[in-house]
Amino acid sequence: MQDKFFKEYNNRKISEKVCEIHQVNYWEISIPVRGSKERSLLEFCPECGQEEIEQKEKELVKEFEDRQEYFKTYDVLMRESMIPNELKGATFDNFIVNTTEERQLLDFAKGQVEKYLNGMTGNTLISGSTGIGKSHLSLAMAKEINESFKERKEPKSVLFVSLTEIIKQIKEGWQYGKNASLTEHEAVKKLINVDFLIIDDLGAKNGTISPKSDWEQDFLFDIINNRETTIFNTNLDSSELRTVYNARNSSRILKGLEGNTFKAFTIKDKRYTINTVRREKG
Repeated sequence: MQDKFFKEYNNRKISEKVCEIHQVNYWEISIPVRGSKERSLLEFCPECGQEEIEQKEKELVKEFEDRQEYFKTYDVLMRESMIPNELKGATFDNFIVNTTEERQLLDFAKGQVEKYLNGMTGNTLISGSTGIGKSHLSLAMAKEINESFKERKEPKSVLFVSLTEIIKQIKEGWQYGKNASLTEHEAVKKLINVDFLIIDDLGAKNGTISPKSDWEQDFLFDIINNRETTIFNTNLDSSELRTVYNARNSSRILKGLEGNTFKAFTIKDKRYTINTVRREKG
């Protein structure tokens, strides 16, 4: 075994020194000194050297396996999510809190993360008017879940998406057939398989509240009917959700939300405040 791993050391000599661990004689080899014509004498236990090589090989294999695991889990959030540029820096720490209700909303979002980390399955719903920070907190939740499970050495796949944008991409791809950038089958598979799915701006309200098309209803149903844990945010109230989505979809969105939903009533549009701060800093 020693000859297999150290056959290149043709100048080796057997030392009188004995390894206390393996009870074999040390080897002495002459190695060149970098930047010099001189050589130095290296003395080592061949069995210890072999074990070190095997340990490094195991570490490299483990590192490769970890990277493969992270590629399928932890890396998904930043690689495959649909995150607007203005939201990429969103965290719990930089969520602006000026009112009691804003504090309650922030605490709710943090509390939901803790529930998921403690093993809860089920949906979360944050609703309220446009611009109050629902998307900000939803992404902050996604990041916190992602990082916390990584720290536990239990990485999960977390995905933050706009359903509107996904549907837009699928429809744009219909004219390209097999060359489409995203097919309905690929989208459904991706959204079903992730551990935590965050759907941003569900049913985006644009003036008139009207039912989604049959195709959009079926598309959403194929996703949420095959999931246990989804985090939604929307500017629709429960009545409007039932108008926009059919009974089988709305029932699944609203199912089991007791203690897992937050409806903001008085928080004002925060976008003006954020933009004002940016201008002042500029």
